Amino acid sequence: MATGQFDQPTFQVFRGLWQERRPFVMARVRGECPEPPPISLLAYLSPQEEHAERMTRLLRRDVLDAYRRMAAAARAEVPAIAADPELMQIFSGFRDPEADAARCAAQGNCDGLRRAVCSPHRTGTAIDIHVGHVEGMGVDSTDPLSRRHMAEGPAYRWLVANASRFGFTPYVFEPWHWEWTGDDTAAGGR
Repeated sequence: MATGQFDQPTFQVFRGLWQERRPFVMARVRGECPEPPPISLLAYLSPQEEHAERMTRLLRRDVLDAYRRMAAAARAEVPAIAADPELMQIFSGFRDPEADAARCAAQGNCDGLRRAVCSPHRTGTAIDIHVGHVEGMGVDSTDPLSRRHMAEGPAYRWLVANASRFGFTPYVFEPWHWEWTGDDTAAGGR
């Protein structure tokens, strides 16, 4: 029965729809862990696109093009985003699966809760975007205060309303994590 409230059952419906829009999730449902792209399909971010706290360097070329259009639009459409050069910068992009596995082994944290064994970042289509942070907490802090701060900020609010124009869909539990689906209407449906 409809309540008019964004309650737990309503959230579960939305969560399912959001997850189905993520090609990586659908591959994992089929038991697949997608291979990384060939290095020839990857491109370097510019220093202005990388968040200083973490250096990421690479994304798939088509994803980087879509990200650049999206970041430019966000800055053009929202003065608060334009005024803060850190907002919309990428702090994680492509992650080499071998390097990720070595880091997991060294840190002992690939349990599916803290870090995925098969991360969507291996595809070069997942990006973590700086959408704001609480002083003293990381840009990817899962603390409820941090998530709320991010969700109420101009970058995240703009992304929720507009990222799909550029082919990006969210991962609902991490305000900073966005995945490119290839459905890029801003580039004429490329």
